[in-house]
Amino acid sequence: MKEKAQFITLPALLLLIFFLGKLVMSQAGAPYEAGIQFFSMVTLQTHLALLWPAISRRYKGYGLLGAVQVGIMIALVSQILILFGTGLSYVAGDTHFNNPIALNQEGPVGFLAAMGIRVVGLFVNSVIAAVTAVIGWAMGGLIPDEGVVEVAE
Repeated sequence: MKEKAQFITLPALLLLIFFLGKLVMSQAGAPYEAGIQFFSMVTLQTHLALLWPAISRRYKGYGLLGAVQVGIMIALVSQILILFGTGLSYVAGDTHFNNPIALNQEGPVGFLAAMGIRVVGLFVNSVIAAVTAVIGWAMGGLIPDEGVVEVAE
């Protein structure tokens, strides 16, 4: 598992950058719609859960289960950041994380309800990432292995 955690360092860093970008845009007063165009964490999570398992198959030799673990780990990083950002929004002031649109609600939502929505999202998005990872792993066979240059460590 430690190897997989190291393998997803780049996706985790990209998710952290998007997380911070959403916070900065929120605090700068940008409307939610503008923030989501630049820093949609779920869209990034989905792309990473598709691509990283494909890469893991070709270059790390991971089987289907290993690739699914990679996809789920990426989703967990994303969803934990979103959960944290939502909680932070109720303590430090409104951000894009507790915007009613982000929570799929008609109007403002209380802290406990928002956190409940985010916990459900954590599980649902992990399942979606697992399915996406299966697709990515299957597509990983299309990545050419010729011409790959090994870097000496």
